[in-house]
Amino acid sequence: MKTLIVDYGVGNLFSIASALRRIGLDVVIDSRVSSEYDLIVFPGVGNFASVSKFIKLNASKLNEVRSGGTSFLGICIGMHVMLEYGFEGGVNRGLGWFKGFVDRIKADVKLPHIGWDRIYVKTTDDLNESLNNQYVYFMHSYIAYTTEACNTFGYYGVEFPALLHKGNIIGTQFHPEKSGKVGMKFLDNLIRWLRR
Repeated sequence: MKTLIVDYGVGNLFSIASALRRIGLDVVIDSRVSSEYDLIVFPGVGNFASVSKFIKLNASKLNEVRSGGTSFLGICIGMHVMLEYGFEGGVNRGLGWFKGFVDRIKADVKLPHIGWDRIYVKTTDDLNESLNNQYVYFMHSYIAYTTEACNTFGYYGVEFPALLHKGNIIGTQFHPEKSGKVGMKFLDNLIRWLRR
């Protein structure tokens, strides 16, 4: 299965590439987006303002490729830019694939939220199977505030979406490539979901 990890100038490219190769995906890292891929990954690490510059320049092509049926996975900031807009680094537009916005965690907690924490599954589906009450790795200060249906949450002073998906788009607030066996379980679920 051919996979593109988008190089938008920031992001943790090589650890996610390694994790995806371990589950058998044919991985390319490039800034050029095209419909030749089965899966396109927006990697984590970075901030909304810097990634939104890439999004703004490539929104038309990204929407065209998504409409053509290619699946997308956004990790952390990669998920954030799938929402309508974000407040990190000013007000910046996202792709609008998920309804809502991205803002700081509004709770009396230490930021950034870094390290291992539990995720909670309210309703099981193909992507979150076997993830309930499991520990995954987080590194963020911002979360999605969304009206989209969500079955998988994290909690850090406030409940937040840990996994969003609809149609051919998936976003994770956690970093599967840094989440050990649980992260690999999610990626195994992802492969099955892609092949459905």
